[in-house]
Formats: sequence, structure tokens, C-alpha cells
Amino acid sequence: MMTKTVLIVDDQLGIRLLLEELVKNEGHAVISCENGKEALTVIEKTPPDLLIIDFRLPIIDGCTVISNLEEANTYIPTIMMSGLAEEAKQRTENFTSVKEVFSKPFNIVDAKYHINRLLTESN
Repeated sequence: MMTKTVLIVDDQLGIRLLLEELVKNEGHAVISCENGKEALTVIEKTPPDLLIIDFRLPIIDGCTVISNLEEANTYIPTIMMSGLAEEAKQRTENFTSVKEVFSKPFNIVDAKYHINRLLTESN
């Protein structure tokens, strides 16, 4: 089985650590960033198999990151996280990349399920 890489983008350290732990426990590799600008730099070098990104981020927010990627024809399966899940759903419904919207705080079991599902589908 190929190791998949998950990029986690959140400005809250606690959430990054929680997701890193979850992804590593599932046997995947993890890269983390705290803002959208960093994320775009990482993706340019090493596109991940899955992107988990917060809706509200410093410097460049989650929606802008995804629209920049899609404009460049880079489609990475994405999970958008937000304290405002409804707003995030509306703002992201036109993005092909966004497969799930997690409301924060999210349920670990659900998160694990969707992360594994999306990584399996991206084969």
C-alpha cells in the first residue's frame, strides 16, 4: 500500500496536532502549515493526496487557497474545516476539490472515517 500524504492547514496548533496524530495513526504521512500562504508553497513542491484546511486562516484563507489551486488546474481532494460550517458549505459549493466540510469542533471518529474514505478514493 502506498503511503498517502495529508496536508493539514490550521492556525490553531491544538487542531493541527490532533489531526496529525489521527492521520499518523492511520498510517499516512503528514505535512502541517499554519496559514494559506505556507500551504500554497508546500503544495507547489509536493502536492498532497488530501488537503485538510481551515476556512478562516491568516494571510490567505482556505477558500482563496482552493480557488488559486483550481485556477491552476490543481485538484486535491479537500476537507474544509470551519466553526461556521453552513457558511463554509455555501462558500465552497462551487469548488470541485472540496469533498467534505467539517464543523469545528469535529467528531474524531467521523474525521477518521472521511480522511480514510477520501484517501482510498484518490487511488
